[in-house]
Amino acid sequence: MAVIQYNKCLSLLGGKMMKKTRKPLLIMLLTLVMISVFMAGCRSDKKVGSSSDNSSKTTTIKIAHVGSEDTTLHTKYVKFKEIVEAESDGKFTVEIFPNSQMGGEREITESTQINNIQISSPAIGQLATMSPALQVFNLPFLFKDSKQAYEILDGQIGQELLKSLEENNFVGLGYAENGWRHLTTKKGPVTKPDQVQGMKLRTMEDPLHLAFWKEIGLNPTPLAFSEVFTALSQGVVDGQENPLTLIHSMKFHEVNPYITLTGHIYDPEVFIVNKTFFDSLSEEDQQLIEHAAQESIKYQREQNKLDEDELKEKLQEEGATITELTDKEKEAWVKAVKDIYKEYKDDIGEDTLRKVLEETDNEIGLEALK
Repeated sequence: MAVIQYNKCLSLLGGKMMKKTRKPLLIMLLTLVMISVFMAGCRSDKKVGSSSDNSSKTTTIKIAHVGSEDTTLHTKYVKFKEIVEAESDGKFTVEIFPNSQMGGEREITESTQINNIQISSPAIGQLATMSPALQVFNLPFLFKDSKQAYEILDGQIGQELLKSLEENNFVGLGYAENGWRHLTTKKGPVTKPDQVQGMKLRTMEDPLHLAFWKEIGLNPTPLAFSEVFTALSQGVVDGQENPLTLIHSMKFHEVNPYITLTGHIYDPEVFIVNKTFFDSLSEEDQQLIEHAAQESIKYQREQNKLDEDELKEKLQEEGATITELTDKEKEAWVKAVKDIYKEYKDDIGEDTLRKVLEETDNEIGLEALK
């Protein structure tokens, strides 16, 4: 703008400005123009996101997941956001993208690996090709209850396996949880494995999950999570398996009203952060991210525990039939898949597998390894 005004002045003054008597005026005008341009340049040089006192810029942390906003998959990240933004004094801004906005679990995991997304919590199966030993936590009927699962995951074995992710540009900050997976069908209550022989079941795109259901006698069909409701509605598959929180939030019970509480797999999610991003942070900021991750994991576990009974009531009120297995009925399911332990001992590593089975007092699994 200053340059345009200067050109207008020249045109108004005409050629007379070239006279020696006008040189002081010319010099003065030129000096004012240069000062104006210089000051404008200084103002535009401020970094985007910086505050008016020229403090360091704000860093955005992007998080993505496949769940809806009313699940603990989402609320744990809300808790993380609250802690990070409050305790960093505005240094970090956290953006959360739910409902598969950034793709399915595979796409989200890949995006986290290349730092397009900074944080996610994929299921174990998504990380199996990168760290095969982690599959030990994906084995069916491994844990007796959530308390035992937390002790193993948060203990020495779980923490050692998290470190194996670093060579794939992830830092594992802990184990969040998807929850206990249960079976849903449309044809009636199920209590025995032989009642579902040949049934087309939607599963995760996870080799161990596929092998498990084939062992039972079903026809497992991997589909993206966002496609499950439509597939059930159109009869592409006859059933699916997920934790109660997802069954309810995604309304799977509306088209699959029979729920059997098989609890066949405790489904941990690995809370990961891109290693390149994490390594770029100061030690103080790394500690903040770690602290926020641990607090959000603790919050999610507590919420899932509180929600379990409430979800059962809601599902039944909305027309679902819930079947709980007796100890004898559950034992039949466990024995039907015991060979899966031996099948995966080489992929997981026999020493790791045996150690976990011993710590969980899993006699059927240990017997299968003989």
